Amino acid sequence: MIEAVETNHPIKDGVISQYAGVYREWLPDPALREHVRCVWENDLTQSTAKSMQVVPDGCVDLVWTGQGLCVAGPDIRPIREPLPRKVAYAGIRFHPGAAFSWLGLPLNEIVNGRIPLGEFWGSETARLSDEASRAGSALEIASLLEAALLTRLARVGIADRQIAFLRRAAGDNCAPAGAGVDRIADYVGVSERTLRRRCMEAFGYGFKTLDRVLRFQRFFCLAARLTETHLAELAVRAGYADQAHLSREVQRMSGLTASEFVSQIAA
Repeated sequence: MIEAVETNHPIKDGVISQYAGVYREWLPDPALREHVRCVWENDLTQSTAKSMQVVPDGCVDLVWTGQGLCVAGPDIRPIREPLPRKVAYAGIRFHPGAAFSWLGLPLNEIVNGRIPLGEFWGSETARLSDEASRAGSALEIASLLEAALLTRLARVGIADRQIAFLRRAAGDNCAPAGAGVDRIADYVGVSERTLRRRCMEAFGYGFKTLDRVLRFQRFFCLAARLTETHLAELAVRAGYADQAHLSREVQRMSGLTASEFVSQIAA
């Protein structure tokens, strides 16, 4: 399995995970879309990086590492993962809050973790790992993982609507001050204490942390898509109070300064 190392410091020989190899993602089968954000592959066979930096995105992934299957995340810090040579990763990325129904364990128990899938799915994992190890490509492995989820879908059922609302509320929360937890709890019709318990169970942390993680992801998406944009403008568009707020949060979430982060994904 992956040896994951928490870090809050820049890694000179590390690369943000989506840029460490040839990364590609696509939509899952329509039946899975309320649970799954995307299916992905990351071909690292030609990568010269010594490690990759995984940054928080609010999600949990099922990952084939070339050695086995694991559950990755949810993360609240940058995670450094050493890169084995000549390996192509493949995975399934759940929407924030959706993986709880598939794993049956409160996600606050696996924050920043890389846990063997067998601890959740038992003997089924051995069969799936054997099939993955015999597969001819990362694309084929990704298809195997997707098929495994489709087989389990009837047991999991529909996605939790309350959790989906909380995910959207945090993801759309672009005002610098942000919507307060008290207002979110009132809207959902629960106490703040119940809201925190539900968030810890489904997301791995409270609503405020979810809000911070998804704000960082808004910045990530903007920075990857836009060119010739100043950090102050990115801060406003992503929902930070100002550039200093952006700088602190990017350092905390990625282990890089905002300038270093932007430079890496723009390279």
